[in-house]
Amino acid sequence: MNRKDTLKEILPVIIITILGTYFFSYVSYILIQNLYPESLLGIWTKWDTGNYLTIAENGYGSSANTLIAFFPLYPYLTKVFTLLFQNYMLSALVISNLAYAVAAYFLYELVKLDYEKEDALRAIIYLSVFPTAYFLHAAYTESLFLALTISSFYYARNGRWAISGILGMLAAATRITGILLLPVLIVEYLSQKSYKIRNIRPDLLWIGIIGLGLLAYLILNYVVAGDPFYFLEVQQASWSRKIALPYEGFVNAIGGMQGRVPSGALTGDWAEIIFAALGLAGVIYSFFRLRLSYSLYILLTWLLVTSSVIWLSIPRFTLTMFPLFILMALFGRRRGVNFIIIFFSLICFALFLSQFVRFRWAF
Repeated sequence: MNRKDTLKEILPVIIITILGTYFFSYVSYILIQNLYPESLLGIWTKWDTGNYLTIAENGYGSSANTLIAFFPLYPYLTKVFTLLFQNYMLSALVISNLAYAVAAYFLYELVKLDYEKEDALRAIIYLSVFPTAYFLHAAYTESLFLALTISSFYYARNGRWAISGILGMLAAATRITGILLLPVLIVEYLSQKSYKIRNIRPDLLWIGIIGLGLLAYLILNYVVAGDPFYFLEVQQASWSRKIALPYEGFVNAIGGMQGRVPSGALTGDWAEIIFAALGLAGVIYSFFRLRLSYSLYILLTWLLVTSSVIWLSIPRFTLTMFPLFILMALFGRRRGVNFIIIFFSLICFALFLSQFVRFRWAF
């Protein structure tokens, strides 16, 4: 199947998802708030979006502040797009939706390397209706990170290590989990060389440039705050992200339910636990069904996002564990399972997005 045929397969999913998401956000805002929004852009200007737009418009500033906790590629790319669209929020949303389309395209192509096109199509559908998939269309980094990560894997699978390394470097400048591509793609490289030293070539060095993405961010920290690891201090002070064993985060999530109102317990604790469990199940099962590099990527990502004294935004972080959607696509070969996955995903998607548009906590 050539590129034209691929686009014919996936474009309906992409277009329906984008239009449907924004339509639902607009209608749900009217029904919940009982008033018409001033603009669609205003509905989506929520939570961390303001931080990314501030960085895009004004930079990080010359003194230490909480903005340094946000990686630079997405807001700087927004700044560039503003030269064309003359609006920071519109530019950010254009980037996110273009990146979603790119992520869907490369996920489809990546899955087809090992499975049937029907499996590939299910994978992008599951990605598109995942309970927190609305972040792929918000002014957040999820879609850009997924596009860079999945495409980096795709080119690695095809032995095009220079392109893979460059894309991995950009992913590492988008989110902290991007640096995980470095060890994971080394494993992928070695697997393609049958783990024999005599088969290793200089093209392995291209994987090393992934570290430059994180290095650039550390230099930014030093320039802004005089400490290359200042973001860790900010994460702990502002979001209680202190490194701890996943078990400690789980215990605190259980304890956090005490004294919370039901809605707070549901979105603030139960959701964290449920999606952490989903990720862990994916980690375990992936080692039986997927390539080693995919399994290691899920494992390392899961450990990074759950190794905190407070579990926060795990449902959103789970969205970036793209091999999960390959596993789900394999499960979805059974018609009944496929229906269950889509049905419950859409219910949760609608509930969470309704929370998001009314500025309630939605991960």
